[in-house]
Amino acid sequence: MVKIGIIFDLDGTLLDTLDDIVDSANNALYTLGIEPIQKEKYKEFIGDGVKDLFKKVLEYRNVFSEEILEKCIKLMKEEYSKNCLNKTKPYEGIYNVLDFLKTNNYKMSILSNKQNIFTQKLVDHFFKNYNFVSVKGIESQDEKKPNPKLALEIVKEMGIEPKNILLIGDSATDVLTAKNCGMISVGVTWGFKTIEEITLSNPNHIIHHPSEITNILKNYN
Repeated sequence: MVKIGIIFDLDGTLLDTLDDIVDSANNALYTLGIEPIQKEKYKEFIGDGVKDLFKKVLEYRNVFSEEILEKCIKLMKEEYSKNCLNKTKPYEGIYNVLDFLKTNNYKMSILSNKQNIFTQKLVDHFFKNYNFVSVKGIESQDEKKPNPKLALEIVKEMGIEPKNILLIGDSATDVLTAKNCGMISVGVTWGFKTIEEITLSNPNHIIHHPSEITNILKNYN
């Protein structure tokens, strides 16, 4: 019997990165004389990469300037490099499920719409004890989920057919990525997006705590 592989999203799935993102983004806005926005709005806006984040943030503040958008992206990179480890932490139960997967020799990978430099930094800091087959963030906008490009690269590295891989994430973007690759989609409700968004995206499974991942695996192994 083929053992299922697992691809995790990072932000809102493995790590609660929201506070550090909010602080860094609002610092960037403040530097440019733009009023910061509240944390709850960031939950709506994040998930599709830094450029899309600031497009939504600036639109919310009625700022429509490509020049200011590019300045925000540059400042965000500078701010986040200083702040990304301040308040970020794994969600409760994440280490337990990763320990289970490691002990039982499941192949695991990480795919994020975060810039690759920060994806690698966070994984190296929080998950250095786990041997992920592949860890990928984006280097350019055309790589971001739900584009299946990076996900399919991971599939090759894992050596497991897409139909035997769980893609676990907290957004409709993750669910759509799984569908675009022919993977098993798992939507989580402890992350940044609402239960309504996850439900409407129609994943194969919806879970409310990391421990439920082991229950899903029992259905396939």
